[in-house]
Amino acid sequence: MTSDLRAIAVGRLVPVKRFDVLIQAWKHIPNHISIVGAGPERLRLETLVANLGLQDRVNFLGERSDVQDLFTDHQMLVATSEREGFGYVFLEALQANLVVISTATGIAADLIPNEYLIDPLSVANVSLTVNRTLRDFERAKQDFESVWIQAGDMTVKKMVTETFATYQDTLTQRNSFKKSR
Repeated sequence: MTSDLRAIAVGRLVPVKRFDVLIQAWKHIPNHISIVGAGPERLRLETLVANLGLQDRVNFLGERSDVQDLFTDHQMLVATSEREGFGYVFLEALQANLVVISTATGIAADLIPNEYLIDPLSVANVSLTVNRTLRDFERAKQDFESVWIQAGDMTVKKMVTETFATYQDTLTQRNSFKKSR
């Protein structure tokens, strides 16, 4: 297991994100994790970290506007949310070539290989999935190569360009239809 690999978790510090489960699982994970975000759960989560004696491996970075820059110092994103919509942070992490471990919610369930999905969410399953990934991180990177390529094509700029092209196409067809009548 490579203890120099660093993990990151990003999200609002609210109950649905289940950072409490992540922190409890980290008791059994030797690597460092940075938690990025702000919210009403921060004090409770910091207390949990202190009670578990994890201050040397778990740190809170607060709300940040430079998350993509932070990704360069980390190799893995871990997300333990109970519910998630699109989850743009998954896409950003994949575009930064991070291995992503996540609950099977939102876009994660569609993009991430099954062996990196935490289902069902539990302290034991988070710990098991993260430790298994860390034990053979080179394999994990190979497993994510095609995912990283796919995520690279899913940029906001590309989505806007394709949406604009669709509207232009529709208007062109509509105008052609009107002229032919």
